[in-house]
Amino acid sequence: MEPETPTAWPVRRRMPDLAALDGPTRAAVAAAVARLSTLHEVFADRFLVSVRSHVPGYAVLSDEDIRASARRFMDILVSELTSLRVPDAALREMLGRYAVERAARGVPLDVLAIGYQLGSREMLVLLDEVAAEVDLPADLLLAVHDSTWEFSNEASAVFARVQHDLAVERAHFDAERRSAFAAGVLGGSLPAERINRDAHLYGLAPQAPHLALAARAVSADEADAVRRAVAAAVRVPADRLLLAQIGPDLGFIVPRAPESLAGHLVAVGPPLPLDRLAAGFEEAALALETALRFAMSGLVRLADLGPRPLVLSGARTAEGLAVRHLTPLDAAGRSNADIEETARTYLACDQNVREAARLLAVHPNTVRYRVNRFQQLTELDLGRTEDLVTAWWLLNRRRG
Repeated sequence: MEPETPTAWPVRRRMPDLAALDGPTRAAVAAAVARLSTLHEVFADRFLVSVRSHVPGYAVLSDEDIRASARRFMDILVSELTSLRVPDAALREMLGRYAVERAARGVPLDVLAIGYQLGSREMLVLLDEVAAEVDLPADLLLAVHDSTWEFSNEASAVFARVQHDLAVERAHFDAERRSAFAAGVLGGSLPAERINRDAHLYGLAPQAPHLALAARAVSADEADAVRRAVAAAVRVPADRLLLAQIGPDLGFIVPRAPESLAGHLVAVGPPLPLDRLAAGFEEAALALETALRFAMSGLVRLADLGPRPLVLSGARTAEGLAVRHLTPLDAAGRSNADIEETARTYLACDQNVREAARLLAVHPNTVRYRVNRFQQLTELDLGRTEDLVTAWWLLNRRRG
């Protein structure tokens, strides 16, 4: 339960000070307490009849369980009446624990609130009967009534708060369970038998084709934005989306590919059954890494990236070729960066000099000069297919 504050609850009509009462009134209070102490079973019977008649939600509880609860609440009334005290924080904490226990037994907490109100009504009816027997003063009886009903309303607030806390806990547990399943499927750590057995828990058909998506986020807020964007794009509620952190990437399991996804980079794997989706995520992760290297955005698929993924492979080969071809370029002084960027842009524009000049904001002759200088320094002839592929690969690999 949350800590109490002085303003957490409304000011209740105060009970009179027991020590300040006159002798006959104190005697009447003592007589009422004594009489009520003998009526636990009477109250338990009445409460049982009332909730069985008016609160179907108590059907999950046995008669004896309900009667035991009634006895506990009678004890509370007797305790408060003994010293004419209003219910305190300790009682609210007890109600919080009681609500958690009842929720675990399957009693909805809104139903519990109704049961508590019925119990309060039956308790005060019994108190009225006892008050008439012992001649309890009317103003004192009214104070007890007010205190009981006001606390009954506070009890409903306690139950509502516990219900909210339990709902949040269930949501967190469900999210953790869904994340663990997604991580097991996409990371390849769950055996096929387990995937096929548990898929229905998440509304999935094991052998139906699903897609793995990969994305990357640098903060929790960005990750949440990507999650919501993917959920909207695949028409799945955001809290039901299956996703997990797999290494540096966010992995998603979705029933269909997004049609568009503006503002985010998301890679899409091929459609596969769940027990083979780890391979689909590997492909999506490679597409994502490639797209990041080339500063792409939106939806990407490996099949649409052409030879670009090659820039991520062959580290030892790349180092050897870089020493051979790019070391002379690096030694060219301050102009080497301009030469390198011009050659890269020239290749990205399919060797269109004017388009490269436009993108670089230079004269076409400058592009021609720098490209020729690149070929001289690297000894890569861009007119030869093999040299052209090598140049494109080395330049784009180093760009990352």
